[in-house]
Amino acid sequence: MGMAMGHCRQGMFIALVLTGVLACTLVLEGVGAAEDTVVSGHGRTTAPAQPASDWNALLSLGYLPPADLHGVPASVGISDYRFRLARNLKIDNELTLTLGGGYGLKHLDAPANAILPQDLHSIYLEAGATYRINEKSFVTLKLYPGLNSDFNDIANDDLRLPMLLLGGHAFNSGITLVGGFAYRLGYHAAVLIPVIGISYQPNDKWRVDLIAPRPGVTYSASRQVRLFIAGDFASDEYELHDSSLGARVIRYRDYKAIGGVEYLPQPAIKLTGALGYAFERNFDFYGGNRPSLGMDDVPFLKLSLDVGW
Repeated sequence: MGMAMGHCRQGMFIALVLTGVLACTLVLEGVGAAEDTVVSGHGRTTAPAQPASDWNALLSLGYLPPADLHGVPASVGISDYRFRLARNLKIDNELTLTLGGGYGLKHLDAPANAILPQDLHSIYLEAGATYRINEKSFVTLKLYPGLNSDFNDIANDDLRLPMLLLGGHAFNSGITLVGGFAYRLGYHAAVLIPVIGISYQPNDKWRVDLIAPRPGVTYSASRQVRLFIAGDFASDEYELHDSSLGARVIRYRDYKAIGGVEYLPQPAIKLTGALGYAFERNFDFYGGNRPSLGMDDVPFLKLSLDVGW
């Protein structure tokens, strides 16, 4: 959560993932690898246009430097790698199907006394449909069945099924209303995540997205360069198969304030660089007797490459 993940193509108002990976991705950034783009702006405030590319690949890297744990004499750094590949299938002018999948790796750089896993994996399939009710309204449904685990073993408990339902309607004033929810079957926390808000695009340069859980403001300096600031909520959960960790499930969560730039050398290629600040950071544990571990706030870096063909 996350998977995320902006996975939007140019000319689309909104795209969903769950992230992917990431992210984005509003930046997705993160309700898990499969949900990395629960909501992502970077498009016109109309119903989603047909995808500009049949295929799309997204690769992202996020890095949070070492930060002290609360109550434990140890520090933890986090590296987050995500990859997504998807195919858009246009059935007719109203209906587009999406099929694909992705992989996410969250690496925890921590000493032994932190009693944390080293590598956490998420591998998932993606299946979805976007239906254009008319030129101003749309509805999207996406499913991301997959495995979230340390992969020391594989069991039924590793299965997760994030799903997302989203709809929107654009008005001639430049305002688009968006509403829906992400439901994460198999998760212990943040099972239901509402997605609701308003996107306002007064002209071709500016767009303001007051959309929970990922608000943002985007300025298009030119066809090739966009600047943005945004907020994000991350909640990534993984099954554990190491009894020495004292829990069956680990969850990482934080809030982020983000600023960055997108560069599009061609309409189907997007490079994104973002810097930000992560706060209210915690490791939560389930299926054991371990208390939550808080962490110090840190700045962070995220880089991503989005390619269509």
